[in-house]
Amino acid sequence: MNRDREPPSVPDPATDAWRRFAAEHWAREPVVVAHAPGPGLDAAGAHRLLVAAAGAPRPTRVRLAVADGELRAPGPLLPAPRDRDAADYAARLAGAGRLGAQGWLLTAEHALCLNFGLWSRVRGAVAGLWRHVGLPPLPVTAELAVGTRHRAAEETGARSDAAVLTWVLAGSLTVRVRPEHTGTEFELRAHGGDLVHWPAGSAHFDDRTRLCTTLRLRVPVRSAAALPYVGEVVQEVLARHPLPGDEQAAAPHPARVTPGGRLVPAHRLTGPARRYAAALAGDEPERALLLRWAGLRSAAGLDPAPPPRPGITLAPHHRLRRTTELVRLRTGAGAEVWAAHGHARSTSSVAARRVLTHLAHLGTDSYTTVSALAAACRLRSEDPELVTLVDALYRVRAVELEPPWGPGPESES
Repeated sequence: MNRDREPPSVPDPATDAWRRFAAEHWAREPVVVAHAPGPGLDAAGAHRLLVAAAGAPRPTRVRLAVADGELRAPGPLLPAPRDRDAADYAARLAGAGRLGAQGWLLTAEHALCLNFGLWSRVRGAVAGLWRHVGLPPLPVTAELAVGTRHRAAEETGARSDAAVLTWVLAGSLTVRVRPEHTGTEFELRAHGGDLVHWPAGSAHFDDRTRLCTTLRLRVPVRSAAALPYVGEVVQEVLARHPLPGDEQAAAPHPARVTPGGRLVPAHRLTGPARRYAAALAGDEPERALLLRWAGLRSAAGLDPAPPPRPGITLAPHHRLRRTTELVRLRTGAGAEVWAAHGHARSTSSVAARRVLTHLAHLGTDSYTTVSALAAACRLRSEDPELVTLVDALYRVRAVELEPPWGPGPESES
């Protein structure tokens, strides 16, 4: 027997399940998958997020719909901390009187960002799928929903640029899906633990006959859909370079014409155009796009990401542990972009790059002290560049302190 042979690696069930899902189902016909990996979120966690979303005006969008439309001011009908779970919330609505016996559906967009621990779990789950089908080129939209005896008032139109993943966290869901490219309608029935998937270009109609909680992700799948996204970045760059008289850049009438009949563009058009071209010829647009892409990649597409947490005052004895991959992209001229958990920063500091490199090579199960990190990077423990960078890394939860400082990631809201 060869005792020097490495022991066989232990297969990861989630990795194998995502591999099968990608090969057999992704971007194909609508399907219910009974043994797909979970989203990292259960019904109890979803309820906590819905309660938080009801009390957080931004960035979430919470809606309560009934049979004849959406309630404009649901107020006390939204979930509250006194509702222990979805069943308790449903019982309160049933006794409220205002809804009577009719069904209802509560939805919340962007609620994941209200709790870093839950957001991080979902991020980790979907990252397993992206390893097999590619990272989405644009932000992934997440929607939580809970409802009972509710049928959609009308079919949701097809989106040619986004596929859909819907996990049934509790209860049962019936979806009628009509892919445009086939014209065939599929009726999908899913229960707690199932994943419902349909490809881009599919219209759908939801029906919840009893209490049901779901997490739905809309996944951009076509890179051409990024053009408006790029346009937004370019507009932001131009907004940082205002041009006098831009708002008056209208062609004069009549236009000047040469003796040969050739139109001569007015200077107030050609002048700003040259200045726009000069602004876009620099590296600022590319750097802005790289910042967005790095942030998106570090978030596994889930957008928006949870906001940074408060910083701390670092001491040389503090022990640091890297908690996630540090996404790093070179932007030229000795500068780079780094990102973690959906937040991206740029730096041109040689010292900062040394710190990032050292942390990147530090395993997520290993620790270093601030003083040891400084020594390894040929810096002083109180060096402003080191302190500023480590504080930024701590704020976006790329590093943790040991022992923990304040609430851990599972308890953060």
